[in-house]
Amino acid sequence: MFDTRLRSNFVAAVFALLVSVVCALLPDVASANSSAAPEGIKDPERVLPFAKKVERELAARGARVAIVARVGRDPESLPDGIDYTHVGIWIYSDIETEDGRTVRGYAVHNLYQFNDDLSRSSLQQDFPPDFFADVFAMRAGITIPSPELQDRLVAFVSSPSYAKLHVPNYSLVANPYDTAYQNCTNFVLSTLIGAIHGTDDLSKVIEIAAESGYEPQKVELNGLQRAFGPLFVAGFETDDHDGDIRTSTLGSITKYLQAQELVDASFVIEE
Repeated sequence: MFDTRLRSNFVAAVFALLVSVVCALLPDVASANSSAAPEGIKDPERVLPFAKKVERELAARGARVAIVARVGRDPESLPDGIDYTHVGIWIYSDIETEDGRTVRGYAVHNLYQFNDDLSRSSLQQDFPPDFFADVFAMRAGITIPSPELQDRLVAFVSSPSYAKLHVPNYSLVANPYDTAYQNCTNFVLSTLIGAIHGTDDLSKVIEIAAESGYEPQKVELNGLQRAFGPLFVAGFETDDHDGDIRTSTLGSITKYLQAQELVDASFVIEE
């Protein structure tokens, strides 16, 4: 038998080893959130032209609304099936400038984690240069909804119903069929279904998603990542999943809309 001090030192050593092993396994999971990459592109001479390029392409296609995704982390570090780290809704709107003028342009509607508490989120509106600031790669995944759905989204996002679908508790692998947590892509999915069916009842939205055949993306995690990830990564929870870890992605959302003939175009823009 160990004496108390030796036993305590042994437990501490085992715990430290476990922490090091789990943390070595977690970057693939932890990097898939909506926050900016430490190694991100910060040069405004790259960010601003790319943001304008995306805006011009959307305008050329006559898009009032687009679902746009960005690459906030090295794609090699992301789990299989996850190509983007954040998704927002772009809406062509009246925008008031700092000098009081009103101009037309794309406003971006997002669910973002709080910088000082990654387990919580808020709804924030920014603009294309903000959206692409600090990304890892100048690449945007874009889905343009059908004209009718665009009209519905414009009305829905500007109504009180939009905020009613928000769940402040954040998990980067949130289950879209549960109300415990939410991430940016699940919120976009809920907003789309809310706009399509005219409801701001999240339980109803989840019911509609299940009944209409929405299939979230499976996230491949090993046992250590799933069991110990919530202990070491803020904003990473798995207790809302009974079986496989599945969450929403731009790809799963696009497939869902395509099955209902609600997609006008889907494409990628690169620098």
